[in-house]
Amino acid sequence: MSQTEQISGADVGERLRNAAEFEPRRLPRLKHMAETWAASAATKISAIAGASLDLTLREVESDFGPELDEAEDDGTMYAPLSSPRFRSPGYAMLDHEALEALISALFAAEPSPPGTPPRTPTDLDRSIVKLGLATIADSALSVFEMIGELRLSVGNIINAAELGEQLAGETDRFILFRFDLTVASLSTTITFALPGALFAPHLRFLREPPKMPPPDREESWSNAIKESFAKSDLRLSAIVTKKKIDLGTIAGFAVGDTIPLDVSANSLIAIECEDQPLFRAHMGRSRDSYVVRIEERIDPAEEFIDDILSA
Repeated sequence: MSQTEQISGADVGERLRNAAEFEPRRLPRLKHMAETWAASAATKISAIAGASLDLTLREVESDFGPELDEAEDDGTMYAPLSSPRFRSPGYAMLDHEALEALISALFAAEPSPPGTPPRTPTDLDRSIVKLGLATIADSALSVFEMIGELRLSVGNIINAAELGEQLAGETDRFILFRFDLTVASLSTTITFALPGALFAPHLRFLREPPKMPPPDREESWSNAIKESFAKSDLRLSAIVTKKKIDLGTIAGFAVGDTIPLDVSANSLIAIECEDQPLFRAHMGRSRDSYVVRIEERIDPAEEFIDDILSA
């Protein structure tokens, strides 16, 4: 057997398993996809539900499959997940409270009183759970289309022992998407476990921060802000001239003194707004009032250089 054949055999699976051992918390795009998945699933479930519900992302993490061989039958329900993109199945997991929450949401029914012992799920219960899981699974199609056509299929509701048979010999890690489901007073968690090998070839892409769309601007709000600024009161000053005078001369000023200014009737004076020079203008009179006529705009950079040269 050639070296190429050896690499393309058992080593390929080992390399995929090693690549799949990554930390989802270091993959911002994966988390963004999971949040989008939760929002899309909440919308789709709400469309068929008779009562309001809330479905949000709790966390995304990497872990091995559950210890099904040693697990006791605690009422946890499982459903195998299949996809053309999977080499091995994934699974969904939820508890009895999730069943109660789905029944309450879909039928607008009151949940069982707190402390009520869990009952054995009926065929109708299993159908309701499968419907809820299938709705969440369908929502993943458009979310993960950038890494492949997922097309998740939800199998029948099974117990831990039956899931153990389907995952027998499976040693790969799973990426666990945990969603918080809240209906009325019930709050529970639904977990979707997808094979880590699905994401391993796309780690570089998943490490990149998602490109967020620019926020939508509310035109009426924007116009209101502009109008508010337009009505702000500002202080406008007409500066005839600025002159350096020593302190002794200023101390000798008295009422009735005349102070000579280095300007003429044709000199340009500065127009400032809140101490910021804006224009140069000629000053004149209109009946009993002084007026100014703007002649040129002041360049702040040029003004700064002139101040340095005149210092």
